[in-house]
Amino acid sequence: MKINPIKHTNFRINFKSYNMIDNDTGNSLSTNFYHDSEVLQKSVKIIEKEFPDGTDILVYAGSNGEEALSLNTLLNNRQKYKIYSIDKSSKAIDFAHNGIYAIHPLAEDGFLVNHNSENNKQLLRQIFYKNFIETSKPANPVNNIYDPIYTIRFDNIELYPQRFFIPKKSCKENISFIKGDIRDIEQLNKYNKAGAIFFRNAIYQLTDNDLNGVFKFGDKPNFETDKRKVINELIEKIYNKLETNGIFVLGNHLQEHLYIADKTIPLEDTVLVDKIRNIRFMKNHPIIEALNKNGKFKPLFEFLIPGLGNNTLQIPLIWQKIK
Repeated sequence: MKINPIKHTNFRINFKSYNMIDNDTGNSLSTNFYHDSEVLQKSVKIIEKEFPDGTDILVYAGSNGEEALSLNTLLNNRQKYKIYSIDKSSKAIDFAHNGIYAIHPLAEDGFLVNHNSENNKQLLRQIFYKNFIETSKPANPVNNIYDPIYTIRFDNIELYPQRFFIPKKSCKENISFIKGDIRDIEQLNKYNKAGAIFFRNAIYQLTDNDLNGVFKFGDKPNFETDKRKVINELIEKIYNKLETNGIFVLGNHLQEHLYIADKTIPLEDTVLVDKIRNIRFMKNHPIIEALNKNGKFKPLFEFLIPGLGNNTLQIPLIWQKIK
């Protein structure tokens, strides 16, 4: 297994809007509109094909609602679908209910474009402006920028004015923003199954698999968490919550796919990266292992994971429950 240094690339089209740290958990709540847009677009097509009469869509680690809103703008008959945007941060849910989104001027119309076609860029721009209305700057701030690079480059309001948007009523009336934890997924609408469950770029938080500290600051990771056990229990709960032919959607962040070995992993199943700190990575992908177990899921589409295998490794991010 090749392991590349982490590269901070914008492998997506998105509106970069929400940079915030939750004071209670210390977790980043950073999010974007149309993050990893290809995965979102393919997921919506599958949902509409498999559940043309509607279904529940659960978006966990939904932050301030941008992922759920993005999904909703891509649905052709959104009134048939009930979307739940769920996050364990009270701050994020408060921002979602407030419903005002600041767009940073990092590029034209706030888009960061990389590895996407011009046609798709134009399509997403048209979809966004069809579903959102520009509004005046609110009295209270809608984010707090903690990225020093952004602050240095774009903190001049006269040169780089932020723009503010609110979703049209039709874009949010079928969405509920609620506080919750995916580990309690069986308690949400207890007797209802879901046609789609999104939990993107957050599994690493459950498994103490934070690569940023290891690579950036030289921290010693937590080796005590049994990552396979946590992931197996999570996938079992997701399987039980999904309808047959429903989909589970992963994120494309490196931390979702490159796992620091914990104390339960035999040495022969690891790759040594840092001898001094005894940092080892698991040879096998624990999420893929769990999803392949007992033939309950099948992979539908593979996508590039930046930072793995000289940026050429593709991993399935959309999985379908098949029995």
